[in-house]
Amino acid sequence: MVCRRQTHAGGGVKTLGQLGRTVQLDSLYVLLFLLPFSKAAIELAFGGFFIGWLMERADATTRRQTLWLQPSFRPLLAAVVAFLGVCALSIAVSRHPHESVRGFVGKWLEYLLFFIIVVDLGRLDGVGRRSAAVMAGGSLFVIVEAVWQELFGRGLFLGHQWMVYDRMTGPYENPIDLATYLMVIILFLLGLAAAVPRRRVRAALWVLMVALLLCLGRTLAFGAWLSFGAALAWLIWREPALRRPALVTGVVILFAAGFFVLRRGYWTVLSLSDVGTKDRVFMWQDALRMIQDQPILGHGINTFMANYLQYWVGGEQQPRYAHNCYLQMAAETGLVGLAAFLWLLWRVFAKIGRGLQAARGSGDRLLLAGLAAGLLAFVIQAGYDTNFYAMRQVALFWVLAGLAVGQSSRVARADA
Repeated sequence: MVCRRQTHAGGGVKTLGQLGRTVQLDSLYVLLFLLPFSKAAIELAFGGFFIGWLMERADATTRRQTLWLQPSFRPLLAAVVAFLGVCALSIAVSRHPHESVRGFVGKWLEYLLFFIIVVDLGRLDGVGRRSAAVMAGGSLFVIVEAVWQELFGRGLFLGHQWMVYDRMTGPYENPIDLATYLMVIILFLLGLAAAVPRRRVRAALWVLMVALLLCLGRTLAFGAWLSFGAALAWLIWREPALRRPALVTGVVILFAAGFFVLRRGYWTVLSLSDVGTKDRVFMWQDALRMIQDQPILGHGINTFMANYLQYWVGGEQQPRYAHNCYLQMAAETGLVGLAAFLWLLWRVFAKIGRGLQAARGSGDRLLLAGLAAGLLAFVIQAGYDTNFYAMRQVALFWVLAGLAVGQSSRVARADA
C-alpha cells in the first residue's frame, strides 16, 4: 500500500502527490536558472520532473489532476502522439538505427515529456511569474559571463575564449546560441515588466533588458535580430498594452546592432555573400537532395549528420546540421514527419492563442504574450539555424512552450 502522507519541516502534512509536485517545481526553477550554463542540468532536471510526475500519478488524490485528461487538450495530445509515432516509424527505414533509437529516446521523447509535464505546472498560480523571475536572475550571470569574456578574453565561469569567434558567446559555444537565449528571455521579461504593478521592479527589469539587448547586439547574429524584430512586430500588432515597450525595445536593439556593426566593420553580417550564408545554401541543397531521395519517412530520425557527406554538394566537407530545422526534419522523418511536426507547433500556438483571447484585461495576459513572442521568435529563427537540434535551445523551447500552454489554460479559467 502506497504511503500517501509525509510530514515536512513546518509540521504540516503533504500527500505523496503534493510532494511530487514540489519536486517538479523545484526542478523547473533550477533548470531555468542553470540552463544557459549546463547541459547536465537538463538531464538532472528531467530526472526530478519524471520522479515527481510518477509520485503525482501514484497518488489517487492527484492522479487525475492533469490538463491532459480534458477534452480541449485532445487535439494537442494527438499532435504529440502523431509526431512521436512518425519518428518511431522512421527508425524502421534508417540506415543508422542505433543513432535513430538514441535520438528518439534520448532527445525527442525526453523533450516532449518536458513539455507534457510542464503544461500541468504552468497552470498553477504564480508559476509563470516565478519562472520569469528565476530566468531574470539567471540572465544576470549570463551578462557577467559575457561581459567578462569581452573584457578579459575568457568567460569567468565556463572560460569560453573570446578569440574563437570575435563575437560575444557568453556561456554558450557560439554567438548564435547565445542570441537565441537572449531574444527569448528578453521578450518574456518584456511581458513580465508590463505585468508587475511595482514601479521599482519594472525599472529594474528595464535596466536588465537594456543590458541583455546590448549583449544581443554584440552577438552579431543577424538571423536572431530578424526573428526578434518579427516577434516585436507581432506584439505591436497584437498587444496594444505592449506596443510602446515593444517599440522602445526595437529602437534599442536597432541602435545596438547598428553600433556594433559599424564599430567592428562587420558588414558581411548583413550580406548574402557572407561565408555563413553561402554554407547554409549548400546545407539546404544537401537537405533537399535527401528529401528527394526518401520523401515519405526520410532517412531516420537523428541521422542527418550521418548521411550528410553522401549528399554533399559543396562548402565545408564534414558532417553538419542543415541550419534549417524544418528541412532537416523532412530529411530525417520525411514530409510526413515534417507535417506532423508543423501540426504540433500549430496546436501549441493555437492553444496559447485561445488563452490570450480568453484572458483579455488580465495582467497575466501580458506575461503570456511576452512568452508567446519569445516562442514565436524561436520558431522563426529555426528556419535558418539549428534551434531544434541544439540541446539547451530545444529544451528551453519545450519547457517554455509547456509553461505557456499551462498559463493559457490558467488565465482562461480565471477569466471565465
